[in-house]
Amino acid sequence: RTRARSQCVVALTSRGGRGHVPYRSTKLTNILKDSLGGNSNTVLISCIWGESAHLEETTSTLKFSARMMRVQNETSTVSTR
Repeated sequence: RTRARSQCVVALTSRGGRGHVPYRSTKLTNILKDSLGGNSNTVLISCIWGESAHLEETTSTLKFSARMMRVQNETSTVSTR
């Protein structure tokens, strides 16, 4: 599941403008598709733990957060008239 989210982020941040973003890979990425690559401002809060027993998970979370920071969306106002 984490890999599917990572694939979405990689597709969104690739410089060549990858044509397909695999939002349907998981329920979570499908729900978040408008936030991840759509017309919205998104905030990511990463929870990490300082104990060595959780080092692998913390490192993975920080790498994912760093990749998410490279995703750039262009927001625009939508008229509802």
